[in-house]
Amino acid sequence: MTRFLLLESAGELDEAAWRERASLGSPVRLRLLEPAPPFPEGQIVRVAPLGPGALPRRGFLLACADGALRLLPAANGGVGEALGRVVAVERGAAVLSLERGLLARVPARWLPRAIAALEILQRLRHPLTPSLYLGTPEACLVGVRDKYDRPTEVREYSTFKPSDLEAFERELLLRHVKPGGRVLDIGCGAGREALGFARAGFRVVGMDIAPRMVEAARLNAERDGLQIAFRIQSVTELDEPPGSFDGAYWAGSYHHVPGQALRAETLRRIARALTPDGPLILMVVYRAPRGFLSRSRLVDLLRKAGARLSRTWRLSEPGDGYMRHLSEASDPREACFFHDFSGPAEVRAELEAAGLSAEEVSPGWWICRRAFP
Repeated sequence: MTRFLLLESAGELDEAAWRERASLGSPVRLRLLEPAPPFPEGQIVRVAPLGPGALPRRGFLLACADGALRLLPAANGGVGEALGRVVAVERGAAVLSLERGLLARVPARWLPRAIAALEILQRLRHPLTPSLYLGTPEACLVGVRDKYDRPTEVREYSTFKPSDLEAFERELLLRHVKPGGRVLDIGCGAGREALGFARAGFRVVGMDIAPRMVEAARLNAERDGLQIAFRIQSVTELDEPPGSFDGAYWAGSYHHVPGQALRAETLRRIARALTPDGPLILMVVYRAPRGFLSRSRLVDLLRKAGARLSRTWRLSEPGDGYMRHLSEASDPREACFFHDFSGPAEVRAELEAAGLSAEEVSPGWWICRRAFP
């Protein structure tokens, strides 16, 4: 058996869902939730419904046997009922046909290497990726909002369980925020952390830029009988009176704020809203090592050179790029702004520029407080 995610709805595929979707006649986009050699876990495949006539002799089929779905080489077509044929695979924004060109001719065992080779060729055709300029901060934030606001993303983020709050996350608040304190959960999504913090006895305010995420968080809190205030708002527009919160929690979405200046201003807004000793608990992810010839390295070098040559050129900052996958349900054809931090030194510099003193208590996890003279 092979498990698939139906990208159009973020639901797991079964025979009934396939027949309903296949009745429309167009290829169905599926993400593999487990390996189906030669396809790895996470691979996106496009499967076209089979019409009347003989089964194809090459390629791969979606088949059903005893109610279980699986991908099989066409040579094994006698196993179960053939429902569809794999017509293409996706790698990032690239769509690679399995019915014509190189991939239609290579043996199955060579297919992963051939796909990787074609993906590299696709990249060489677009060496300046990401582009030198990604747009205004306002446009980048709209893209972030729209990506997270997709119904499939909201549905995926809403599948958490009450136990999904990590012990480490809970311990951070219990150790650094006073018992029963008022906590601002920034980028709350569908409410996983906010619900966990409320269960731990904190008074929680959750905020997110995506309206559908906030609505899902409200419904999840109501379902569990928790009193949590949620609001639709970008943290870049936070304007709370001083001392409004005893702590703030910001995990995973700091990267989505475009530009050092806007990030610093946003940090100052958060600091103003905290009590004098209230911490900002911040989580960032550091960039993986880049190859010497990586495209993002080339783009960053050109951005640095362009900034030195002219102050009038419209250039994004080094490290600025895109994120395509927020969850298993993400559509890689749609990307949103994401800043790749090179390491702790870059993060510390931004925090100190915003007037915060910070301690990295675990890789990527920072406890930040206002720095007083």
